[in-house]
Amino acid sequence: MLSAIAASTIAATPPRPQFDIGGTSGFTRGLVSSLTSIVNALGGNTEDEAPPRTRAFDTLTSAMVLDGLRRDFVENEYLWSGRITPELYDEDCVFTDPTLTFSGLSTFEANLANLDPYIERFVPPAGRAVELDSLELADDGAVEARWRMVGDIAVPWKPRLDLRGCTRYTLGGDGGRIVRYDESWAITPAEALLQLVRPR
Repeated sequence: MLSAIAASTIAATPPRPQFDIGGTSGFTRGLVSSLTSIVNALGGNTEDEAPPRTRAFDTLTSAMVLDGLRRDFVENEYLWSGRITPELYDEDCVFTDPTLTFSGLSTFEANLANLDPYIERFVPPAGRAVELDSLELADDGAVEARWRMVGDIAVPWKPRLDLRGCTRYTLGGDGGRIVRYDESWAITPAEALLQLVRPR
């Protein structure tokens, strides 16, 4: 049902994502960083606990990366679920969105493992959707994805997060894997946070 609602409100030409971490206020970045630290402290998962990773492939082609990312968007709805395909990412990949940045695939996985119980509680699968608008190889060899995520938050005032974005995956890590993950949004982080406190 949510997908139908989301599809009915898609603009003919979606706004181009333009807000990245460079334009985010120190207050917003500090707030998100603090919340992330609290969630990680409560969750208990740390990157130090990760066992050595076994890779299925020594080398990935760009086509393999594209296929894997498409599965992560369409089948795993990773923007909500956090279920990525680790095989696609370099161990030292740098992850950046408009609110925070950090280095390391194990750190990314630990953060998601700590956050997942809250996502499942407050944005259950029946109330969320991920739409992949495009996924293509750019002229410089990076992969670019344009997407939309919509979710109804299960709190008394029933807010809805509706966010369009673009993620750029820079290849060139170990075995051709993703070495940088850079996400930008069509709205400011402050506007995104306001959606969480605004009744629908």
